[in-house]
Amino acid sequence: MEPEPVLLEVRRRGAAVALAGEVDLNTSGLLRSELALACAFGNASGDVVVDFTDLTFIGSSGLHVLIEAAVDLGERRLVLLGGGWAVYVVNLLGLTMRYPNIVVDP
Repeated sequence: MEPEPVLLEVRRRGAAVALAGEVDLNTSGLLRSELALACAFGNASGDVVVDFTDLTFIGSSGLHVLIEAAVDLGERRLVLLGGGWAVYVVNLLGLTMRYPNIVVDP
């Protein structure tokens, strides 16, 4: 009997996206589509917020989606909330230094 795969739950409200579970190669497409909707919300101005509070894992494909979103946002900020593993990885890789519009708000 194979173990049940861990899924990603995404809740989006306007320009805010809350994640629960794991972002990996299998779930990064869902994150990409929800972030695109969040980035386009309203008049396309202001911060886009990603809540990592209930995220248990983020792989390279998920990090790539965050970088794509930051690049697409231009001068707008991608604010990462919640701390935990995902923020640790973002800081470890220096993404906030390379992409100044990625902001970590624990």
